[in-house]
Amino acid sequence: MLGPSSQYYSYEIYEICIKSLTLPGVRFIIAQKGLSIGNNIKILVTENDPELLILTAMVLRGEGHEVLEASTGKEGLEKTRANRPDVVLLDMALPDISGIEACRQIKESGDLKYTLIILTSDTHISSEHQANALNIGADGFIVKPISDKELIARVQSMVRIKRAEEAFKASETRYRRLFETAQDGILILNEETGQIDDVNPFLIDMLGYTYEEFIGKKLWEIGAFKNTEASKAALTELQCKGYVRYEDLPLTAKDGREIDVEFVSNVYKVNHHNVIQCNIRDITIRRVSEKELRRSQKLFHTIARVSPVGLFLTDSEGQCVYVNEYWSEITGLSSDEAYGEGWAKALFPADKERVLNEWHQAVQRDLPFESEFCFQQKGSIIKWMMGKAIAERGVNGEKLGYVGTVTDITERKKIENELQKAYDGLEERVAERTAQLVTSNVLLKQEVSKRKIVGDKLKESREQLRNLTNHLQQIRERERSYLSRELHDELGQVLTGLKMDIRWIERRLPKDNTSITERLNSMLMLIDNAILSVQRLSMALRPPALNDFGLNEAIELVLTDFKKRTNITCEFIPTPYREPLDREVSTEVFRILQEALTNVARHANAQKVTIILQNTGDRLTMEIRDDGRGITKKEIAGPMSIGLTGMRERVYALEGSLEIKGVHGKGTTVSIIIPLKKKNSTTIKRRPKKTAGEV
Repeated sequence: MLGPSSQYYSYEIYEICIKSLTLPGVRFIIAQKGLSIGNNIKILVTENDPELLILTAMVLRGEGHEVLEASTGKEGLEKTRANRPDVVLLDMALPDISGIEACRQIKESGDLKYTLIILTSDTHISSEHQANALNIGADGFIVKPISDKELIARVQSMVRIKRAEEAFKASETRYRRLFETAQDGILILNEETGQIDDVNPFLIDMLGYTYEEFIGKKLWEIGAFKNTEASKAALTELQCKGYVRYEDLPLTAKDGREIDVEFVSNVYKVNHHNVIQCNIRDITIRRVSEKELRRSQKLFHTIARVSPVGLFLTDSEGQCVYVNEYWSEITGLSSDEAYGEGWAKALFPADKERVLNEWHQAVQRDLPFESEFCFQQKGSIIKWMMGKAIAERGVNGEKLGYVGTVTDITERKKIENELQKAYDGLEERVAERTAQLVTSNVLLKQEVSKRKIVGDKLKESREQLRNLTNHLQQIRERERSYLSRELHDELGQVLTGLKMDIRWIERRLPKDNTSITERLNSMLMLIDNAILSVQRLSMALRPPALNDFGLNEAIELVLTDFKKRTNITCEFIPTPYREPLDREVSTEVFRILQEALTNVARHANAQKVTIILQNTGDRLTMEIRDDGRGITKKEIAGPMSIGLTGMRERVYALEGSLEIKGVHGKGTTVSIIIPLKKKNSTTIKRRPKKTAGEV
């Protein structure tokens, strides 16, 4: 403790923490320095007595604080502005300017006005001086002499009082901000009389009454709560129980609008008096959304019942939770039997292990699922299926589960098998004929006299093979056209209808109902993927544009798709048609183009493809150029160039010509010329009639 002449104080900066609760600017400074009672702070001591100044500084430093010293008011002001101390101890009797004047100058500085200032004096401060000091911003007074312990206790007591005041102000400010910005209506009522003491802006906007129309009125005197008896009964119940809740209460706004609200009221004490707080939440939109959700769910189940494909839903672990009726019809399993991994019981034994492995891999890696497999019903009926599934996502992108379809492709598989058998038969016949030709060539060398007969037989054999090839191609084109139309017209229309219905639902949903919107978007993604699959399959089988709009449009479509798949730049240079092309000519030219593009994608390593198409009326020419590596003569004449052979046979069937040229490092050019018959009737070469003596 200091002696009588060094009577004072080690100042902690408690009151700065208190000020930080409400005063703007100081809150940021406190957050930066982290000041509180007990922390080391920066203190400026101004004292007229040099000995007392030194002793005071020593005491404060002994408490762990950073201390600055000033013996005059001017020096104190300069050090305050330069060092920005947390606390300033101002002697009221400084030699140049008074402590009150120094306090006024500090408080008038914008960046120093929240500095804690405590005035000190050797004599009792008069009430007039205290009032004047408080008016200019002083935070407290100390009368010297005083012991260190008493000084610390008094400062801490002063800090606690100021902290309580500022905390109360902060609490009131926070309450008022919450009250005014709340997104629910709030009423404050007198517990005894039921009169309205306060109302927040949200309820004013909700019901359309002014603030003045609420204040001082009893609850049942407001038109929105027009059921007087019910309101009085609710007040009585609240007074008895202290809590009332209505989950669906109809209110009428001032303009006559009917509003569904959730009403919660409870009683609590404020300053030893009971107060009623009523929270009123508008649930009108929620009610409408719930109704729409129920309608949407009903519509989904209706769509699922009439869907021409099997639908299934799973949880995030890939366990089945729903299947539609058509799925059960395909598999012979009920929805209960399909639950979890029960659906796997419908898999054909030979496919079961593979399909389950593919499904588990997709679920674990969060990937789409797509596979072809067989379902075997209890009666040993086997059906080929195409299964597809994509992940359903939540608002934050998390996986909620999978939405999938299974499509019966049994008929398609039958057609593919028949085509494969036809192709295998053709290969066998080609092999047989090739062997016969080799034998014939040997015989030609041995029998010069029979050269002409053997040559005719060879020609006849080739014509038969070409006619057979053409016939098979025509069958294949008809089957492709049939499948393309069925996919595009039937399944495409169903999917488009589903998408339109879901869009209709989406436009009528509230914008803030994210859960329903997400589910609808998931369904739309599924339908969009199905539509794209239908379009891709239809285009692969036979482009609709070839029949509907002609060869030019079909070529443009196939080039667009080719560019997307390969990133190869495509340029198409057509000329206007002088006469419409025969369907058979368009088809054969289009297939030649497809085969050429396939070769470019597989072998050419090209960056650009150019197609030039010209129709002069009497002939059709097409030139396909690429800037790739260039085909070699060996590849052109190679026996394994099946694609080129197919192109030649197609051109030959149209009585046209085909030319293929390759330049190493510069690319390949394929040129075809097709004569156009009058009225676009193209005659396919037939085998020549037999002459007398031919076998």
